[in-house]
Amino acid sequence: MAQENLFELNISAADLQNVQAAVQTLATLLPPHLISLSADARRELPKMGDKSLAFVRKAREYAASNPELVPGFLNLQMFDADLQGVDALSNLLRTLLPLTANIEDSLLLTASESYQAALVFYRSVRAAAQSGQLNAKTIYEDLSTRFPNGPRAKSTKPELA
Repeated sequence: MAQENLFELNISAADLQNVQAAVQTLATLLPPHLISLSADARRELPKMGDKSLAFVRKAREYAASNPELVPGFLNLQMFDADLQGVDALSNLLRTLLPLTANIEDSLLLTASESYQAALVFYRSVRAAAQSGQLNAKTIYEDLSTRFPNGPRAKSTKPELA
């Protein structure tokens, strides 16, 4: 029975090089404009979803049309700058999230398939070693260090979306 192959990365070397260059451009241009928060800092911050964003935009519009209600310590220029940041970063994230999710899924599947192929070879080598075939014992012993506790149960096949 042939091993089923659900995914094969078919990307030309030129396309891959262009993608890597684009990613490197992002990795070079974005970090000076971004911040990295600790897990504790993330937990402490109030979060803003779609409903909160509508509230924030409405509050900013009211602040613009009712300046007498704006407290002196509220900097509307910074408020505007933060909203512009929300828009810019949200747009970037909406573009990148589906790509990164698909990269993760593709990596998971192709890694799984290559691991399954290695396991098929490993089982073949184990059988060959048990029957005394030349070189099989040495290869089996080397590969078996990956499984210090013995073999595991078979896995099920993934479903593709």
